[in-house]
Amino acid sequence: MSCDAPPRIAYVDHAVDLGGAEHSLIELISRLDRTALTPTIIHTEGAKWLQSDRIADVAKVAVFLPHPLLEQKRDEVSAGLLHLIPNVWTALRLSLKLRGALRRTGAQLVHTNSLKTHFIGGLAARLRRLPLVWHVRDLLGEDEGYHWLRRAARLLRPHVIAISEAVAEQFAGLPIEVTVIPNGIPLDNFCPGPPSPRLRNELGLTADDRVLLMVSRLTPWKGHMTLLEALAGLAERWPRLKLVVVGEVAFWEAGYEQQLTQRAAELGLAEQVIWTGFRSDVPELLRLCDIFVLPSVREPFGRVIIEAMATGRPVVATKSGGVPEVVVDGQTGLLVPPEDAQSLASAIETLLGDSQRAQQMGAEGLARAHKLFSTDRVAQQVQELYQRIFSENR
Repeated sequence: MSCDAPPRIAYVDHAVDLGGAEHSLIELISRLDRTALTPTIIHTEGAKWLQSDRIADVAKVAVFLPHPLLEQKRDEVSAGLLHLIPNVWTALRLSLKLRGALRRTGAQLVHTNSLKTHFIGGLAARLRRLPLVWHVRDLLGEDEGYHWLRRAARLLRPHVIAISEAVAEQFAGLPIEVTVIPNGIPLDNFCPGPPSPRLRNELGLTADDRVLLMVSRLTPWKGHMTLLEALAGLAERWPRLKLVVVGEVAFWEAGYEQQLTQRAAELGLAEQVIWTGFRSDVPELLRLCDIFVLPSVREPFGRVIIEAMATGRPVVATKSGGVPEVVVDGQTGLLVPPEDAQSLASAIETLLGDSQRAQQMGAEGLARAHKLFSTDRVAQQVQELYQRIFSENR
């Protein structure tokens, strides 16, 4: 490593669309001290998330072409042996291609940001004999590659950044270093305030409506179905209650949105649920709601929960994965068991019926968000990890 130039960090992410992992990576890179390191993003050709102006000045290298392996669901990638063999050969070819890009860019450390690049980028880093950091943002089930992730970690020996203690638990007992660094958000983009009358009008909401908001990708494990069941139980007692659902499906789950709208109609909720699709104005939407709800089944962290807290909104969520590390039950929100529509409805009704308690929880959440979950804090912790790794490798 040159004593004159800051070390070069290669950030590797295979995603084409903008997801939570890419949001977090953008914020991390945008807050790095450029006098201390030089970032390069290695990505799939045509990646839409690179359009963010927050990383406009960062070098970008397209290494991957869109490929079925990169687009497969977790359970498909980790399927039986006969299915796995062609994936292994494809991954090896991608790793060799990535190795060449690491050499050309002069990368001195590889930081992978997505599950598939932990494998592909990890092998490329080891072939180049470079330090390797996995930024792990997933909670894997037995059929989603959990055992493969542990085997790869044992072989590749990465330094793991886990976004929650729940995520870190996946590596328990392995001879690797795991550092828990929660996701951060740009707190200056989220602040309490009155809802926009224009936005209420756009969504067809009246001044008398009570509003629940859920923001997430439309995918089964986020718990939309449970929330619809809970809403059906509340509709008679709260006729002015509306649910605004923000998010879109991934291409491999295209039929799920229709399942949700059909279920809402079956429950008599067609007029109570507003489906917005993807929206870029989440800070304004958060100010619109009375309660933010995230009923995930296995949530690795819940970045959007922090965004809601930073807007001063009380949260109702599930005791799932990393969520209890974000939400203090009874203080900044209420936590209920996953897939329990009755408990979810009861928690929502508790806050609807006690506006003073809801406001207090919102205020407590706002303070907690500013104390623990800023992007500057995350960037500082990540850079300290880099410095430690470079010191150990001198």
